[in-house]
Amino acid sequence: MIAIPSLALNRLGDAPSDGSDRRTPWLSGVAVFVAVMTPLLAYIAPLGFAPLLALTGLLVLPGLRLTRAAAPPLLILVAMAVWAAISLSWSPAAIDVSKLKGYDDLETLTAMKLFLQVATYGAAVVGLRGLSDAGARRAATVLAYGVVALSVVAALDSLSGATIYQKLHLATGEAIRPDLAMVKVSLSTYILALLFWPAALILSRLSRRGLIGLLVLATVVTSKVCSSDACLVALAAGGAIWAMVYLAGRNGAKVLVGLVAAPFVLAPLAVLIAVETGFVAWLHRMVPASWDMRLNIWTFAADHIQSHPFRGWGLDASRTFGPGIPLHTHNAQLQLWLELGAIGAALAGVFFCWLAYGVVRLSERSRAEAAMAAGALVSYLVIGGLSFGVWQEWWLALGALTLIACRLARAVPRSEWTDLDEIAQQG
Repeated sequence: MIAIPSLALNRLGDAPSDGSDRRTPWLSGVAVFVAVMTPLLAYIAPLGFAPLLALTGLLVLPGLRLTRAAAPPLLILVAMAVWAAISLSWSPAAIDVSKLKGYDDLETLTAMKLFLQVATYGAAVVGLRGLSDAGARRAATVLAYGVVALSVVAALDSLSGATIYQKLHLATGEAIRPDLAMVKVSLSTYILALLFWPAALILSRLSRRGLIGLLVLATVVTSKVCSSDACLVALAAGGAIWAMVYLAGRNGAKVLVGLVAAPFVLAPLAVLIAVETGFVAWLHRMVPASWDMRLNIWTFAADHIQSHPFRGWGLDASRTFGPGIPLHTHNAQLQLWLELGAIGAALAGVFFCWLAYGVVRLSERSRAEAAMAAGALVSYLVIGGLSFGVWQEWWLALGALTLIACRLARAVPRSEWTDLDEIAQQG
């Protein structure tokens, strides 16, 4: 259910080999539409990414061609949705369907939404694989410049105390408190952290490296001013993995697979060991209040995972533990273990490892593209491991969007002086 980029793009998000010889005006229009809407939604209404990706999936349905190559990841996600639905039979958060009346009630049905998201978000990713290279290049260019513009506006607004956002909000007829406006601006940093990697590759191949520096500076400034610590960690981790894959090629990509798998296997055990050894107690004395709260939630979740380690407590059970877990665990792996048990964690781990293994294969063709995919994948996992609930629609939609963005970036031709793949391969 969590969607993310990687080379699996070869299988899930690539265009056919003859993409440059075909005309796909409808898909090109859809791709450009998504590219234009991305920076606008990122700044004004990030939650709108859920309907945007759902709409994209519906728009590409007429020409959708589901191949055997795209089947494995989709089947994994369907299996995960089925297991989540089954877990409702023992979940304390299960809802009596007979009492549902209006649309607001249907919004509470997480299991139903998971199936719809697999269908629509999956259609968006797979459908746009049929985009011609020419169409993908146009959309990629629009996306890259849009991401840079977003980073600059977000940085300037954060430094001004979100005055721009407040004025835009006031134009709708409602005022918003300055502190809440800053929170809204901070949400754009998560989109920037994910799309930085494909945008940077696009700009590099367009010989616009100066804009990459501006993108880095603006994103870091906004994250720092808005206290988006998870984004700073994601950028740092993504950068380290980017360098590892770019410099070490296939060997570095193989290490990535292990790094991706480890949290899905070891997260509860790691927390319990950290508690027993006193490491968590030491961290409590060192970290600020927001991270102190996370430590308490993670400890609580790891302890309760032991009660039902195989089947979990059931879908959405995280919402039923009161003050012990406010809404969710702020860690994707722990939430999967807590709600869906080892089975759910294993399915999610297999999905992400499938994506990571795609980076291994992609590194044989282009280290720059593999490094981009690796950086985006790790950034998504890091943010998901620190900030959001697993089942949040807009966050899942951002995973699908990042997959699409990586596909668009790969369609931009390499310029002779920016492409160092051959040199890196020889080294």
